[in-house]
Amino acid sequence: MRRFHARTAGSAAELERARRHLPAGVCSNFRMMDPHPLFLRSARGSRVVDVDGHEYVDWGLAQSTLLAGHAHPAVIDAVRRQVGSGTMTCYPNPRTADLAALVCERFRLDLVRFVNTGSEATQFAVRVARAATGRDSILKFDACYHGNGPEFWLGKPETDLPPGAPEWMGQEIYSAGIPRALVSKTCLAEYNDLESVRAAFHEHPGEIAALILEPVVFNLGVLLPRQGFLQGVRDLCDREGAVLIYDEVKMGCKLGLRGAGEYFGVPADLVAMADLMEGLETRNVKHVGTYAANHVGLAAAHATLTEVLTPGNYDRMFAVNQTLAEGYREIIARAGLEAHVVTAGASGSMFFSRGPVHGVADFKRTRLDKWQRFWIGMLNRGVLPQAQGPEDIWTVSVQHSDDDVETTLRAFREVAPLLA
Repeated sequence: MRRFHARTAGSAAELERARRHLPAGVCSNFRMMDPHPLFLRSARGSRVVDVDGHEYVDWGLAQSTLLAGHAHPAVIDAVRRQVGSGTMTCYPNPRTADLAALVCERFRLDLVRFVNTGSEATQFAVRVARAATGRDSILKFDACYHGNGPEFWLGKPETDLPPGAPEWMGQEIYSAGIPRALVSKTCLAEYNDLESVRAAFHEHPGEIAALILEPVVFNLGVLLPRQGFLQGVRDLCDREGAVLIYDEVKMGCKLGLRGAGEYFGVPADLVAMADLMEGLETRNVKHVGTYAANHVGLAAAHATLTEVLTPGNYDRMFAVNQTLAEGYREIIARAGLEAHVVTAGASGSMFFSRGPVHGVADFKRTRLDKWQRFWIGMLNRGVLPQAQGPEDIWTVSVQHSDDDVETTLRAFREVAPLLA
């Protein structure tokens, strides 16, 4: 930790300066970090530079959202061209229909509504489901994140928190300022536990409008669905008359040139994906947004889908991810470290545990106290190994290279024995 403080003195100073005018010195609680967050000055390709001038290989990629990497030339060029023609008008634009057609074709969707944030997408999806079914309750999985909507901020609190556990694990409602009334229509089940889903429907007959889930959970590390789980969920929703919503905001595009419905062969009724949603056409369900489908965002999205996320680039991303994961596994075995590496498409995560992690109960039993030592150790060696937090993941972008992998594995060879 002394090495961290010495090399990030500028970040510590920036935090104190920011605290004068920003609560906690940041604009999202995800950016808070003990002992202090890293303040970055620039980002390009697969690398970022902090205010102290240190360069890092970045596998976090803005909470794992930047498959294009930082400042991809094709995206930058598209944005520059559009800025010269206006940033937004709040009127429909021909590019909106062009992008909608592209998204629908690529992800096998019927209709698309562009929104500003993932939180908007999931909240509007729930609104559509409630309107379509005439029901009020929603079903979600414990500890799974679906954005800022208050109805999603409910969980099953742990009475005996393990060392290193995130704060939310000890809370039923994850934030002050959310009245119990706003979560009173939220029901909980366990990811990868079909019996818990069946029990929730049994306990709330005819009440549940929708079940929302990440098909692959990307907010508790990477949790892969057990064989038959998604189909079982689909069948239960059909039997109970509930809408099935896939939250692909974080996982969208990471599995390849298709969405989760096609990838797993189990379609949803509604999909929220990276700040767009697919759903029903109705004037009765209202969604408004001043910045929705702004011209700059549309230009960036079109360039990303047509020039960046190509079949060849996907093959390369998946190959880099495989090399990174295999390298991690080899070092883990040699160091005698109790850890497991899981990958899905372009992303992955490392769990410090004896056995595999399939659900939230398994996650809570991992050695969460080792995560910060892993994070700080890698950071001190010029690598941001994932988005910050034990529940987050790493992502490979189209701009990561074999050199980035070797730099990362070289750092981990030094860090792993310190964790064993």
